[in-house]
Amino acid sequence: MASVTFASAPEISETVWRNADAYRDTFLHAEPFKHVVIEDFFEPSFAEKLLTDFPSFDLKLATNEFGQTGGKAVNTNIRTISSVYQELYRLIAAKSFLDLASRLSGIPDLILDPKMYGGGTHDNRHGQELDPHVDFNYDEAQKLHRRLNLIVYLNKDWKTEWGGALEIHSNPREPATNRINSYDPLFNRCVIFETNERSWHGFPRIDLPTDKRHLSRKSISIYLYTKDRPAEEIAPMHGTFYVQRPLPRHIQAGYTLTEQDLADVQRLLSVRDDWIKTYQRMELEKNREIAGKGHLIEDLRSHALAPLTGYILQDGRAEGLYGDGWVASSAKLQIQALEPVSRIELRGYRPEQAPAGRLRIAIDDVLAAEFPVSTSTFEVSAELPRPLTGTFGLKLIFEPEDDRHRAGGDDRDLAFVLVELRAFHPQSLHPDLTKYREQLRAAERTIEERTAWARSNEAEAEALGKHVRALWSTFWVRLGGKLGLLPKLGKTP
Repeated sequence: MASVTFASAPEISETVWRNADAYRDTFLHAEPFKHVVIEDFFEPSFAEKLLTDFPSFDLKLATNEFGQTGGKAVNTNIRTISSVYQELYRLIAAKSFLDLASRLSGIPDLILDPKMYGGGTHDNRHGQELDPHVDFNYDEAQKLHRRLNLIVYLNKDWKTEWGGALEIHSNPREPATNRINSYDPLFNRCVIFETNERSWHGFPRIDLPTDKRHLSRKSISIYLYTKDRPAEEIAPMHGTFYVQRPLPRHIQAGYTLTEQDLADVQRLLSVRDDWIKTYQRMELEKNREIAGKGHLIEDLRSHALAPLTGYILQDGRAEGLYGDGWVASSAKLQIQALEPVSRIELRGYRPEQAPAGRLRIAIDDVLAAEFPVSTSTFEVSAELPRPLTGTFGLKLIFEPEDDRHRAGGDDRDLAFVLVELRAFHPQSLHPDLTKYREQLRAAERTIEERTAWARSNEAEAEALGKHVRALWSTFWVRLGGKLGLLPKLGKTP
């Protein structure tokens, strides 16, 4: 771990630097989860300046989880507060500070979220509380794991009976056995704790005396991240999980409620009801989002086009054809023939580890041909009993010998990749057509050989595929010119 000294960040108390290893030992062996309390964290004069410039309570920054104006104001943009807070931001973003945090916690390579999402100055008024919770665990935008909370309190002469103490819980979901460590939010006291799926924390209701209600619970919250985290700590990405507080312990069978007891119970029920409403709203929003994405996927699927060549067009939506070229075990599409079609040729690809199978081609639900299909690139051709005109239905049915294989772990119904579906026409359209086709075939064989060699290089394979399509495009443009279907063009360079 990098070596850092007091001189590299003098805003931090020299005692912290001197005792960093001892603090780490306390952190690593703390219960119910890793944490440590450090008194006089900042150098005294710097802590005084932070308190002096601590921002006034701002209602615009006090919107709670329910969208209501509450008793907690959070200012994440600390650089706009004052020059002292600009200095604080430079400090906590510096490598020396992050290395110190790593030394105190044993967590290497810590990173500060530059936007300080959820962090910054926290100002909590009389009556405010924070239910036990575990924090969100992953910053999806930055691809970072949340690992460490570092909180410094700025409250002089705070009394325990005023509430607001940081509480560290073993498991608030089981009140009968829940163990709680409490730490009053005293001036220049720093509490550092890990953030994971069991780091439950919060604080009880702030209850200031009438003549002290001009005060508030002031703190600075710094959240640190890493690019990775231990495998045993990884959980699916989630937001903050709250557990509502249980009834006060003195409310037992046979106890007569006082007016204050009744008010407390009603307040607890109100909080619980608000969270139920919030979770219902979240479920509706998520389901609406899922439905919207489902409609989008269906719309995208409806625009999947088969790779057709020859004088044919796809008519309408294809079923069982995916946008990335894969075909399901059963696929259907309507084909519009611009010229009579006498033969259908299909080229495809099936992964080498996939089992062999049989491919059936049906025209207007009548079986036209059936072929065994092995792995890698394959090509099959179906001669039609009579030339087809107008619009006709084409159905592809693939039956593998072993249906347990899934391509690359994909859970879609995947049979093979459709490389080309080519239509042949009964009449010889031009004497040069055969020559052009033979040249194109030779070029395709060369490209296929290079593609097989470069299969591990996706970028090159994609470029080769574009080359094939460009060759086919040139072929059909020339053919169209020969047939007089296109205006005459200048000589191709």
